[in-house]
Amino acid sequence: MNKVILVDDEMYFRKGLRNLINWEECGFKVVGEAANGEDALKMIHDVRPDLIITDIRMPVLDGIGLIRQAIEKGAVQSKFIIISGHSDFKYAQQALRYGVHDFVLKPIDQDEIELTLKLLSKTLDEQKKLHEQMQEEQAKKMFNQLLLGKIEKSDDSIDLLNLLSLGKPKEFFYILIELNGIPDESNIDNVERVTQVKLTLKDVIYDICNKEERIWFQEISPNSIGGLITSNHLARFQMNLRKFINWVNHELTKRITENLTIYVGEAVPSLTSLKDSYSSVDEAQQHKYANNENGIIFFEDIINKPITSAELDDSVIQLLIEKIEEDSTASVLIILEELLNSLVTNKLTKNAVISSLTSFVHSILRIIKKMGGDPSSLQTSKIVYTLSNYNLTLVQLKGLIFGFVVECKEELANLRKQTAHGEAHKIKQYIDLHYHENISLKTIASKFFMNPVYLGQLFKKSYGIYFKDYLLQVRINEAKKQLRQSEKRIYEIAESIGFNNTDYFVTIFGKLENITPSEYRNNLISERKGIKNEQA
Repeated sequence: MNKVILVDDEMYFRKGLRNLINWEECGFKVVGEAANGEDALKMIHDVRPDLIITDIRMPVLDGIGLIRQAIEKGAVQSKFIIISGHSDFKYAQQALRYGVHDFVLKPIDQDEIELTLKLLSKTLDEQKKLHEQMQEEQAKKMFNQLLLGKIEKSDDSIDLLNLLSLGKPKEFFYILIELNGIPDESNIDNVERVTQVKLTLKDVIYDICNKEERIWFQEISPNSIGGLITSNHLARFQMNLRKFINWVNHELTKRITENLTIYVGEAVPSLTSLKDSYSSVDEAQQHKYANNENGIIFFEDIINKPITSAELDDSVIQLLIEKIEEDSTASVLIILEELLNSLVTNKLTKNAVISSLTSFVHSILRIIKKMGGDPSSLQTSKIVYTLSNYNLTLVQLKGLIFGFVVECKEELANLRKQTAHGEAHKIKQYIDLHYHENISLKTIASKFFMNPVYLGQLFKKSYGIYFKDYLLQVRINEAKKQLRQSEKRIYEIAESIGFNNTDYFVTIFGKLENITPSEYRNNLISERKGIKNEQA
């Protein structure tokens, strides 16, 4: 109801006006009466009415004087309606000058005055709503500036407390509530569920507020809500901070099934220090995987706990990638479990964890692309977006990575089947052309972006001979050719076909041919002489 006071020196007229009009139906409630302008001014200051209905001619201070002083003193934003038994044009002019809403002559027509009041009530309601919206926007802007440290300590803290409806607390705490999980945004039911969870969070927050002291909150992201609580809220429930936060967590988990993580910033003594509490929540977030026992992380608990921003050792990730390429399921699962557990044992920050896993994911996707696959066709292809944009518990993180790795293993296996013969043929051609160079299974695997173990298996399966044996065979065949067709020395032949050690060359030659290179050449010379003698 809009508040109204009646000002007239005739008591019976005031009483009659009270009884004549259906004030509630018109959107008003009479909150006071005054017999003159001076008494009315005091009442206006105390009750802050929305409407003042006044006579003009009164003792002590008349109606026009009342309106003038109320406006000049800036005491109210009230509307005025003048009711008078005199149709004096001079009064009407003065009334218009002061912005009086209406000038009504006695005797009063009930229908007319009630219509005027209803229209005025609607206007007042719209103005109030607009004013409240403007105040809310101003308060939100001020709250954000406090978090960013843009409000100087010299600013009037009392005005800030009043603007934010916080009372006069001794301590302030910034908290952040994360909703963990990956909603299926293509499913309408899931989208509605996420919206419902947000509303539930807000309901719980509002449940622990009262009209005088708000708990300010803001939507940080689609899955995170930040808020400001004070020592007054704790006192209201007669709880310390830890008990209060645990109670909030309990109330939330009773209403929603999603997993939550709550971060509690350090206590600060004033609103202008709120940025420190806000920043401490950022620090607490980095301990999500390193020092999180029950889903609630207090800044004061982790301030001295070790944590590192260094990413995981590349060698661990590379070993995992090799096992994935080899399609060794058992080894992959063991190494992956060790890798994910090391995120906790090595005390990595949340950012370092996400960065390490993102790097790992990109490495696997690059291999799939190089093998002719389409990474975007994978069901888990949006994993990088998910890692960057959703809050995940360690268990959820493990499930996400396990699912990605399993799908990638299957994709790599399919790609290998499709390209196995062609790749084996290319590798064989490469050996035939580059046998004289310092090549090995590892160097060729690197050149063809393949895992060495897999390459060896592929070659054996395609040609029935191990890679190393084939390479030696090609080199020894070339050595035999040079022994037959040239006068090169043994060490020169060894070097020309890729052997850095002549003795090793001789050993391998003997092993494969059951004869030394020199004996092989001598036998050729003897055969040639024998042929010449026969011809002679």
